[in-house]
Amino acid sequence: MRELKRYTSTGVHEKVLDCTEGFKKGVVLDVPSGQGAMPRDLEKLGFKVFLGDSERENIQYRNGRCIQLDVNALLPFKDGIFDYVTCVAGIEHFENPHHLIKEFSRLVKREGYLIITTPNVMTIRSRLKFLFYGYFESFRYIGPLPSEQQQRLKDLGLGFDFQHINPISYSEMKFILEKYKFRIERIEANKMVKKWKMIYPLLKWLIKHMTKKKIKEDPLLTSNTILEGDHLIFIAKHAEQIEL
Repeated sequence: MRELKRYTSTGVHEKVLDCTEGFKKGVVLDVPSGQGAMPRDLEKLGFKVFLGDSERENIQYRNGRCIQLDVNALLPFKDGIFDYVTCVAGIEHFENPHHLIKEFSRLVKREGYLIITTPNVMTIRSRLKFLFYGYFESFRYIGPLPSEQQQRLKDLGLGFDFQHINPISYSEMKFILEKYKFRIERIEANKMVKKWKMIYPLLKWLIKHMTKKKIKEDPLLTSNTILEGDHLIFIAKHAEQIEL
């Protein structure tokens, strides 16, 4: 089989696989699956994976469990049948993240896990881009794509709308996960990003100082992962009840 394309930023794929270390082998739902790189590598580790994507014909890794689905509708599975769900480089493309995570909550067994990734719009670099240019990092093209961007997507073999439309901050993701009974156990980043070395330390100190003064109950808001992590990987456990 030819090499499968990964529709992720550098290091995200590998970091997600690392996050499964220590998990008991079980049944995984991967949405969206793209060409199937993540399901293939998860099955190499001993997991049984169901692949779901809005463009089933785009899936190149065929294991007999490939399903075309609509992420804006009810997903075609019974309640509580998956041990894990992985959603890598997906939720930022979808119209309704609340609905999708609610569906994941329905499908994942109690004590099961959701691993979900998204571009980190709360880095110092991303905040500055929004301040100066009016868009977050990784969300420059919300709207009609320029012709050169359309051509690049065609060259990747993508015949569907592939742009990022839903910037989700750490705080919003935490709220949605907890609303649907997922408790964040840890957050990882694929890599750290910095820019403007002369003023970066001052900005970082200022953000930490102001955030701690305003919001004392969540130390993650001033962590290096949130302020410098390129993409965030949330590892969340499905719980019967979330303590707020």
